[in-house]
Amino acid sequence: MSGMFYCRALCLIFSFMSFAVVAAKPQYSPADFAIDYAFTDAKLSPDGQLLAVTLVHEGKRQLAVFRTQDRKIVGGARFPGRQEAGEAYWVTDQRLVIKLLESEPWDEEPKFYGQLYAVDYNGKNGELIYGVGAGEMQTGSRLKKKQDTFGWGEIISTLPDDEKHILIASTPMSQGGERKASIHKLNVFNGQLSYPITRSPVSYADFVADGKGHLKLAIGLDDTNNRRTYRYEDDEWTEISADFGKGFYPLALNEQGDKLYYLDNQGQALKGLFQLDMQSGEKKEVYTDDKVDITSVTYSADGDSIYALRVDPDYPTYVMLGRDNDEVAMYRQFLQTFPGYKVRITSKSKNGKLWMIYTSNDVDAGTYYLYDKEKNSLFSMFANLANLQSEHLSPSEPIEFETSDKLRIPGYLTYPQSRPADQKVPLVVLVHGGPHGVRDYWDFDREVQLLASQGYAVLRVNYRGSGGYGQAFKVAGYQQWGGRILQDIIEGTQWVIGQGRVDSQKVCIMGASFGGYAALQAATLVPDMYRCVIGTVGVYDLPLMFEEGDIPDRSYGESYLQDVLGTDQAKLKAYSPIYNVDKLKAPVLIAHNEKDRRVPIKHAERLRKAMDKAGKTYQWFVKDTETHGFYDQANRTDYFQTVSQFLHRHLQ
Repeated sequence: MSGMFYCRALCLIFSFMSFAVVAAKPQYSPADFAIDYAFTDAKLSPDGQLLAVTLVHEGKRQLAVFRTQDRKIVGGARFPGRQEAGEAYWVTDQRLVIKLLESEPWDEEPKFYGQLYAVDYNGKNGELIYGVGAGEMQTGSRLKKKQDTFGWGEIISTLPDDEKHILIASTPMSQGGERKASIHKLNVFNGQLSYPITRSPVSYADFVADGKGHLKLAIGLDDTNNRRTYRYEDDEWTEISADFGKGFYPLALNEQGDKLYYLDNQGQALKGLFQLDMQSGEKKEVYTDDKVDITSVTYSADGDSIYALRVDPDYPTYVMLGRDNDEVAMYRQFLQTFPGYKVRITSKSKNGKLWMIYTSNDVDAGTYYLYDKEKNSLFSMFANLANLQSEHLSPSEPIEFETSDKLRIPGYLTYPQSRPADQKVPLVVLVHGGPHGVRDYWDFDREVQLLASQGYAVLRVNYRGSGGYGQAFKVAGYQQWGGRILQDIIEGTQWVIGQGRVDSQKVCIMGASFGGYAALQAATLVPDMYRCVIGTVGVYDLPLMFEEGDIPDRSYGESYLQDVLGTDQAKLKAYSPIYNVDKLKAPVLIAHNEKDRRVPIKHAERLRKAMDKAGKTYQWFVKDTETHGFYDQANRTDYFQTVSQFLHRHLQ
């Protein structure tokens, strides 16, 4: 695991970044937007002397470690074959634990299968310490040095006061993941598991520990998809019996460990932050926005507390919670330094001298900075998609329109920066997936920038059913996949046309997953509005959702589908594109993947058969090693080029 590999990789990336800075007025190709994000994480060691960076080199995630003082590469870890580095955690100043990712020969996207790997910063003493394959016989002994565990490991705490162990949840393997986890200490040097400390009281559990690594909470789902929460005290689990709303989600404890911070929407339209006294059951509202749910919270470096919230009514907005300490002051400073950016502290040294932050916005795919507090200096370390110059990309602006049934619908509109403001341009309606609980944000979207670079305006609609705008808004989309949701998208298109800056005769619609479904179905409802349609890994036969894919395999999958789709077969068919292709006028690009488990390719095959029978025009695009999207850069490039060519034929 030589550091030379990482030096060459980083030097190539840095030289590419330097080239991108000096290039003037670039003409970007689809391939420019398909490039892998080069950096996925960067974390300082506790003493701040080292920085662990997860980078993508030749399509694989690897770990590089270098000194912060002189930025010299001093180690890391790279993995053979189809194994890759996932998220890395500093356990001590010298040793890291890495979530090990692995891809199958038929699947481009690497996945975490619960294996944990430990290694010294310099690449030495690497060990698979948890998961299948970790078992190893000691010489001259019948005892295993490491346990070969047919299970899934998740890190709960790195145990800051214990340099040998981390706290993990070990869940036995099962198809649906419903088995209950046991909690152990795991030795990061020899892979030995302690006897179970306890066992989870609920399936699909997430766990919360305090800043010292003491287990406090378990949050999971029961067989009816209802969230259950338990407190761990005196070696016993006790269900927290306070009355909560459907938006309840525990976050963290206070420093004393007797109060729980949590998100909820009980008795109100939007999800806010609350505090629960776990002994008395008394609840206190901390903050609720007047327009949207809380998007995220900012934890202190030790994980003990929360000091900021982010909400996204249009642009990202930060709310400070009144705490006053060095970390809070630094976060305020970073937000002031980067106005109009999303800002995240990835890590800091224990002495508070060095800070690593990550910033991004709608025209910046993300940049890592190292801040030295003593020198008051900020150094740009790594930038994703550094080949793209933000000044030549197209800003997005929030919009809002009123539907025919008097509902206010938000969204984002991007006009191509290269076109004069008084020139009408073609429009692409880009529909997000989900549909429930998912929304579009004001952030960097490579598809938006790809389309804008080709001269198209881009509309993204947060139709009813989308997340982030309250439970009522979300539920309003239930059983309305082919009804009011599509009306929101269609009326949003009409609203943009009414603004006078787009050419009403040059409008296309596209999307992936639910977005692919919506693109096809909308084009059957208003066949004269859209000149072309792109459906990517889309759902085209709603009754098939109950039979195929990974959702029915889950214990709560059928009840979820019944809630969001309903069981009226006539309505499901009326809402399904394959039963309505005779109404289509626009040519269609059908893009799908052979290994998609969320939306099996049978949906695309049934759509193709229906299109053939009806004599409709379509283009077929399939990759045989991808799942629910395009992970591989070469495949993504091929897809982007195909999309660009398809749109050019029909919109130019």
